[in-house]
Amino acid sequence: MHKRLSDFRDYDGVDANLETSLYEYGLIWKKFTRGNHKGNYHFIYGVEISMKTGEYVSFDWGDIKIDCNPKEEWNFVDWKAILSFIGYEGEEERYFQGDMLPQIVADLISYYGYENIFGSSYYPFEIHKRG
Repeated sequence: MHKRLSDFRDYDGVDANLETSLYEYGLIWKKFTRGNHKGNYHFIYGVEISMKTGEYVSFDWGDIKIDCNPKEEWNFVDWKAILSFIGYEGEEERYFQGDMLPQIVADLISYYGYENIFGSSYYPFEIHKRG
């Protein structure tokens, strides 16, 4: 199946520009309240970087429940280290308030890598910028 970046135009990312979010940061997501992924954030994350361009060239996906408790879902995480890593040291309560799950996932991937958050990628796919 041929996937294009335009197929994901209603997704959000870590950068205001979806292309930058996907190819440079390797992470976009969509909150599903209906359909196949109802009740989940559907994440598309980078699994392989081109040595030539430095951009992500293959991706995989994972769903995480909208109402998941990050501390239970990732019980191996050293949350104090994560908070220090992102500059939220001493602000744990603020970090876990509201709709922060996508940002928490982005922070965990930055610190631990995608395999520790989503597991191994067995069927990566490409997302073409155009076409």
